[in-house]
Amino acid sequence: MFKQGIGQNFHWAKSIWSPEIPPSKSLVVWRLMHNKLPSDENLLFRGCYFPSMCSVCKSCSETTYHLFFECAFALNLWAWFGSILNSSIQINSMDDIGIIMNKNWSPQCKVVIKACFINILNVIWFNRNQSRFQDKFLGWRPAINLIIAKVSLSGNNTIKSSSISMQEFSILKACNVSVKPPR
Repeated sequence: MFKQGIGQNFHWAKSIWSPEIPPSKSLVVWRLMHNKLPSDENLLFRGCYFPSMCSVCKSCSETTYHLFFECAFALNLWAWFGSILNSSIQINSMDDIGIIMNKNWSPQCKVVIKACFINILNVIWFNRNQSRFQDKFLGWRPAINLIIAKVSLSGNNTIKSSSISMQEFSILKACNVSVKPPR
């Protein structure tokens, strides 16, 4: 079960809505945060009874938590993102994402990290839908390239500046974002 309560107040929810992130991407994350994505688990809760199987890994029943944080496809994306941040990422709830996003990053790096989270969650949902409805599967390596392309747009189109930190420099470069030096 996804570790969040229905109607739970997410103190960082406002951060998913920003001018740098397309609203369609933020909407998927907002729906995820509010447990409103039509995963098998949520459809079952609403009275739709059918056999459930994760459309991505085809080995477990589809719960929201499994799809976004336990499925092999998702684990590869989170491992890639952890390697960019030079840390291990363990996510047990949406609040764990908020903690990482709200560290003391420079404004530009904060946009890039937020864009990474939002685009990772979107690519997972997109891949699930492609696999389920189009019988197409996006491998995790092409998915990472798709994420980098979308994050690059957000990071390069922001007017916010970066710091002179080497860690932030490596995060921005891994996402093909040009460093905007502090004024």
